[in-house]
This record gives sequence, structure tokens and C-alpha cells, in this order.
Amino acid sequence: MTARPGRARRSAAALALAALSALLALAAAEGLLRLASKHSLHVLDVEMWRYARLVKRPSAAPGLVEDHRPEADALLMGVRVRTDARGFRRADPATAARRRPGERVVAALGDSLTFGWGVADGETWPAQLERLLRARCPDGGSTIVNAGIGNSNTAMQRARYERRVRPLRPDWVVLGWFINDAEPSPVPDESLLLRHSALAGLLSTRLRQGGEVQLRDFRAYYGALYGEEQPGWRAAREALRALGARLKDDGAAATLLLLPELHEPRAFGPFAAIYARVVAEGRAAGFELIDPSAAFPPGPGDRYWVSPTDAHPAAAAQRLFADAAARSRHACGGS
Repeated sequence: MTARPGRARRSAAALALAALSALLALAAAEGLLRLASKHSLHVLDVEMWRYARLVKRPSAAPGLVEDHRPEADALLMGVRVRTDARGFRRADPATAARRRPGERVVAALGDSLTFGWGVADGETWPAQLERLLRARCPDGGSTIVNAGIGNSNTAMQRARYERRVRPLRPDWVVLGWFINDAEPSPVPDESLLLRHSALAGLLSTRLRQGGEVQLRDFRAYYGALYGEEQPGWRAAREALRALGARLKDDGAAATLLLLPELHEPRAFGPFAAIYARVVAEGRAAGFELIDPSAAFPPGPGDRYWVSPTDAHPAAAAQRLFADAAARSRHACGGS
């Protein structure tokens, strides 16, 4: 017995209406999520998705994986992010206005903590360090190039020096080390849906994290990165040695600035043993070692976060990093 034509048409219409309703709901959710994250809620995963879409781009250069777009301009986490013609994050206009042609060039390498995720362009530690040096150094100031880029590891930062920073002939290179710099290099997602949908990006991240140790216990996650034969840690050690040797050949001073994890930043909290291993590797590679962690008070460091749910360093923490770097023996050009 066959279904009546009228009933079939009604069923098809109901399915079409349900599909249309679902599409409209998803479109509304997409629009509201983008609007809310941009202007009020600042959802970290959505803002990182916007950063990847508006400021970053894949790189074909060996080892880089990703680059910043030249002359990008975006509002992320409620603050303006601008890049220059080389893709380096710009300092604030007042800091940039004091620069003079021919002055010493200093390069800051690192990940999102050096880039200054969630803080204004004048509050990153490279921008704050530039102002400190200009005020303290008797022979004048330095132009500090902020070559930090989010979601990068030490191997990628070494490649960034070779490809993007070395042509500037910096006198001093400060590499900001964070505990996740021993992660393996990321593989950019080529999915068109994830590239163009904030909602899809958010759901993908949350579903992926649901099965990861990182979400359940970040201490266990970071500790596992530093197994002796872990590929990310092995690549990081090799990159440190290669970068140290290159900087020596280039006649550039080399400093490793140890950026603490901000759940318990003083003396590196539960990660002191890991940072001790990084210190040993950095010293063997020829880096000066600077530890800003003693400037933080004991206990939880959430007062230094950019938001209640995002442990990236806020302006106050960035200032402590800059203060520590300013005490380097290379700060004013010394050897």
C-alpha cells in the first residue's frame, strides 16, 4: 500500500521546515557568538579563532608553520592588535614615536605571552621594556621588535629568527620561554568549515579537549611534555642549541626570559623542576638566564590573568617580565 501524495508532500515540507529552522538557529548562534565574544564575553576559543582568521596566515617557509599578516588590524579580547609591514606586533603610538633611525635593534621572540595576548599594544613586555631602557640607558634607547606569535613553540621561534628577524641584525635577542614551548609544532586545520565558522571552531576545540589530559589536569599535561624522548621537548632542545649557536655567530647577545605559568607563578610553583631543566639547556646553549618569578607573591596568580578564565599574563604580569629583562647585563648594550 503506497502513501498518499498529500501525506508525502506534508512530510517533505515538515522536513524542509525543520532543516530551515536548524540552519537559521545555527546562523543566529554563529552571529551572536561572534558579536558577544568581540564586544563583551571574550570567549577565548572564539577570540583565538578570530586571531587565526584576521591576523595569522599559514606559512610555506620551512619551520614557521604560521606567520602574521602584514598590516593586520583587529580587535581581540577587547584590545586592538596591529602588525607592521613585516608582520610584527606594533607598539603603541607613543612608544613608537620616540624611536630614532639607527638606534640599537632588540628582538623579542616567543609565543602568545610575548606577543601579548589580551593586553593593549603598549602593555606587552617588549613595549614596556623598550620604555624602561629608553629611560635608564645612558647611551639612548633601543627599538624592540615584538616577533612573538601565538601558538608557536621553540622550534618555530628559532625558524622565525632565521626567516624574519635575522635580516634586521638585532644586537640583542630575548627569547620568552613558556612551559608549553615543548609542544610539537601544530598542523594548521584546512577545513573550510572550521576556517569560516566561529561556532564550528568552538565546538571542535571543546570536543577535542574533552578527551585530553590538558583539560582535566594541566599539571599532568605539561609534565608529560618533558619526557626525555618526547618529540616536542627533543625539538625544543635542538632549537635552543641551534639558535644559541646562530646568535653567537651573528654577534647578538642571547637571553632566555623564563615566563612562569600563572596558576602559581612564584618560583615556578609545581613546575620548578621543569624550569630547572630548561635553565640547564639554555645555559648549555649559551643563553643568559633571567627568572622573573620571584617578583610574584606566593599563592595563586589569578590576579595577573587577562580574564577570570584566561591565564595569559595581564599588564601587571607583563610589567614584571619587563622589569626582570631590564636587569639583564645586555639591557643597555653591555656584554
